[in-house]
Amino acid sequence: MRRRRNIISVNAKQQEYVQATFQALTDALLPDDGSQNMMVYEYVIYGLNHYVSIQQQLHHKVVPLAYPTAVMLDAAATQLVNAQLIQAKPQPIFSEGRMFSHLSRKDRVRTLSRLENLQIDLYLLPSPFQNNAGMIQHVVDALNRFSVFGYYSEWPAYGSTRLFPPDYRKLEYFPINWQRVGYPGVSLGYRDFRGFLFTIDEVEGGK
Repeated sequence: MRRRRNIISVNAKQQEYVQATFQALTDALLPDDGSQNMMVYEYVIYGLNHYVSIQQQLHHKVVPLAYPTAVMLDAAATQLVNAQLIQAKPQPIFSEGRMFSHLSRKDRVRTLSRLENLQIDLYLLPSPFQNNAGMIQHVVDALNRFSVFGYYSEWPAYGSTRLFPPDYRKLEYFPINWQRVGYPGVSLGYRDFRGFLFTIDEVEGGK
């Protein structure tokens, strides 16, 4: 029983670390208008664990990538701090975060840019990113896309159902960013141009 409790505590600690890292990520990438309260970082974590696939021999396989991606961000941040290209703050912006969470917003974005442009030592990154340039660039691009999509989509409005499988999510209120961009909400269909109308005589006459 004691051993099982130790395993649970380690997993919980790991989850807190991952959450803090992606809170730091979305804090750097998104407008400072309550995006943390919108839980966008949870969408980034969900996306990394469910939507990114890895090529394994002749097929693609979805592999949970939130934890190794968090470790990659910290490894890259550590490299840049050690090279004196950026400076770490004494305290992390989110308590369970590591080196990436010790950076200013500007330096967090700079770390992402250095990763995307492969301007770090790829050998010092964790698996599956070690010496894998294509994978690094693919995931860094996904971090940007997931953050923006989670912010402007209906994700926050799913509320207590947001971490359910997509078919089981339900909107619990009208998303605030739908209001901001003027989107009127879900509809069975909007009026749109669907082509020209022809009568039967016109169609037969054209044969």
